[in-house]
Amino acid sequence: MTDSFAKFSSMLESAKDLTIEAAVSASSRLTDTPSGSRQVEIPKLLNSRSDRDILTGMKCVIAATARGEDGLPYFADVVKNVTTSNESIRNLVLIYLTRYAEVEPDTALLSINSIQKSLNEKNAISRAKAIRALAGIRISSILPIVLLCIKRTLTDPSPLVRSATAIAIGKAFDIDDLESSSKKQMVEYLTKLLSDSDSSVVSTAIKTFYKLLPQFSTSSKIWDPIHGNFRRFCSIINEFDEWSQGFLIDILTEYSRRFLPRPKLYSVDESNQVIDLPEDYSQIPFSAYEVSFDEDLNLFLNSLKVLLYSRSESVILAVARAVYFLAPPSTFKDFQLSQPLVRIASTSRDSQISLFALQIISSISWKDQSIFVNNVKNFYVYPSDSFEVASSKLDILASLAQEKNIKYILEELKYYTLSSRNSDIAREAIISIGRCSQLSPEWNRKILRWCLKQIQKTTGSILNELLTVVRYLIQQKNSFTLNVANERDEIINTTYQLSLILRDSSLNLESDAKASIVWIIGEFTGVAENAIGPDVLRHLIKGFSKEEETTRYQILMLAAKVASYEVKRIKTEAGDDEDIYNQRLGNSINYKMFQHALHLAKYDNSYDTRDRARMLNILLNSSSSMSELATLFLQVPKPVPVVGSKKDASLVQARALEEYLAIRDWSEADTLPKADIRKEAKVIFNSLGGAGISSFSSVEKSPTPPQMPTSRSISSESYLNSRVPEKKQTYHLQSLDDFFGNDESEESSSEDEEDDEEEEEDEDEDEDENEDNEEDDDEDDEEDDEEVSSSDEEQDSHESDNYASDSDTKRALLSKE
Repeated sequence: MTDSFAKFSSMLESAKDLTIEAAVSASSRLTDTPSGSRQVEIPKLLNSRSDRDILTGMKCVIAATARGEDGLPYFADVVKNVTTSNESIRNLVLIYLTRYAEVEPDTALLSINSIQKSLNEKNAISRAKAIRALAGIRISSILPIVLLCIKRTLTDPSPLVRSATAIAIGKAFDIDDLESSSKKQMVEYLTKLLSDSDSSVVSTAIKTFYKLLPQFSTSSKIWDPIHGNFRRFCSIINEFDEWSQGFLIDILTEYSRRFLPRPKLYSVDESNQVIDLPEDYSQIPFSAYEVSFDEDLNLFLNSLKVLLYSRSESVILAVARAVYFLAPPSTFKDFQLSQPLVRIASTSRDSQISLFALQIISSISWKDQSIFVNNVKNFYVYPSDSFEVASSKLDILASLAQEKNIKYILEELKYYTLSSRNSDIAREAIISIGRCSQLSPEWNRKILRWCLKQIQKTTGSILNELLTVVRYLIQQKNSFTLNVANERDEIINTTYQLSLILRDSSLNLESDAKASIVWIIGEFTGVAENAIGPDVLRHLIKGFSKEEETTRYQILMLAAKVASYEVKRIKTEAGDDEDIYNQRLGNSINYKMFQHALHLAKYDNSYDTRDRARMLNILLNSSSSMSELATLFLQVPKPVPVVGSKKDASLVQARALEEYLAIRDWSEADTLPKADIRKEAKVIFNSLGGAGISSFSSVEKSPTPPQMPTSRSISSESYLNSRVPEKKQTYHLQSLDDFFGNDESEESSSEDEEDDEEEEEDEDEDEDENEDNEEDDDEDDEEDDEEVSSSDEEQDSHESDNYASDSDTKRALLSKE
């Protein structure tokens, strides 16, 4: 018999599996059919009386929508299924409604009543889905209904529903034409959820608050919910999910910069200086110091130590960002954040996360290279690295260059410049080489010699960057070591080598590279006492018309600079004698070349070149006073170029990085509020108690709501404890002997049941007498007390009657047997 039952069960399971497979295959065939026939078949399924057919039709609609097809033709057929009792169908209908309700607002309004009725269901999951779907239907006309439903579910005893309410608040803000009064009301609701006793509800409310924070960035009132919950958030931050932890860290970091005082740094030397933490670490005037934090800021920073062991990379990045913006480098070292950041930057599968980690490391390294100086090898570029990641690594390598590691870093950068298949990465490597030249004059000289050798071997954008670095290196020498004879000779030698490269026709330099070399020669021809510039000008002016626009413009400027030095020399020799000045100036070869360049530029195709030629003609050909103005204009020292990165990253990614690494300034000390503003707010509990559901019972610093007996209500706990616990019935398989038992056993069992029944009736009578005595003692109570007691008596009597009727039924069945 047992074997036959097992075989029958296996047959049923096989039939069930075959039915499910057939339904799935039918659904898949329907989704693959042409759209013309599909628009006929799907409405038939949606209008069917069978839940299975309706579910199949809804799956087809959702699948078509997920593929990017238009699901709007089925709107009317889908909406009418919102009243179904099948949970699977209703969930798919709600998903469809949130997608297309804005397109068909009038038809979507027919489903609002049904969704609103779902808030009365006993299943908490159904209530949560209903409030989320109701807020997701972004129709401005139902906003009052949404607000009423949010107010209702705000006190729901289920944490799942309250979490869904927090999500609904965030969705309601997306509704168009939202009035300021409604926004204020929803912020008040969100404030209550942030003070909820359940950590999952607070976690969801934090996500919604983080979403709404940019909309109220100019208002300080949006931070009112954080004031009273700041210390509580710091104590329960490890109870939140990973996304909420990251959001909360960013929120509290912003809060700390806005409402908490800066840390103070105390020098440990004899000076005993005390300063506020500067925005830039490099501005700290002493290397050894002690830090003093505000109590609340110290509480927040200590709460982050536990999160260093989080498995979420975003949480670790948020912790590093918070410590970087709120504490000095010594605290960053104490947290030992270097190893987690290096691990994320090196091993993260998400390129965005890795890029954020590299950006934080780069920002810190330029201000204090001692934190990551021992991890240089972790920032070597791999062939598989994207341009953004490689560029960040090269920037970090340049920031970590020291006398003890510059040799190895420079060799790596040279290798990337000459061997990288990506020209953008090679260009960034050259920029990093230029940054390394700031280390010392000796390394400046070595890097300059290497760059001059590579100019003849490279082309394109790499050559342009090499010339930019050469210009940067020469201007560094010209600015700081002009009085040193060796450096002056090296500048002349470099200018001369560039002039030889310019004359070599076999190199086929591009126009941008040629224009850069001409600019460098013109800028530093004065260092060589105007000896190199005239020769280069004499060579270039012959092919002026054959050069590109940028090169022609720079040739004109070179001629003007050569002429300005010539005018200055003749003016010094002639003194105040105008005749001698004009005579020597007219016979000067350099001045005649300038006049010829002006004549050529007068008929140039470029508007900029013609305009600049007219300006130079007025300055250098009018009078000696104007010539002095031209000399000042042309010979003034130019600023050293910023050897920076020219990343071609997408604007969206660049903006995301900029926003992530941006932070507001510290507030001034005289504008900060008092510390008692962060007094812990009361935690709001939502629990069952009293005669019904209590909306809120506020208790401060209590993990569970206390049970306080009152004269006006009878707690459910005391009522249940007063009842005699019923014996649990046990069920077991009967044998044939038990089933066909003798009459004696039946009589004995019936007698036992009668005895038990009499005992229970006696206990009920005792309870009734006790209640009567209590009523006599409380005759002066109000009417609501009488109603509560009378309702309890009726309930007890009703239960005793039911129990008696059940026992009579049992005796009747036993007598029949």
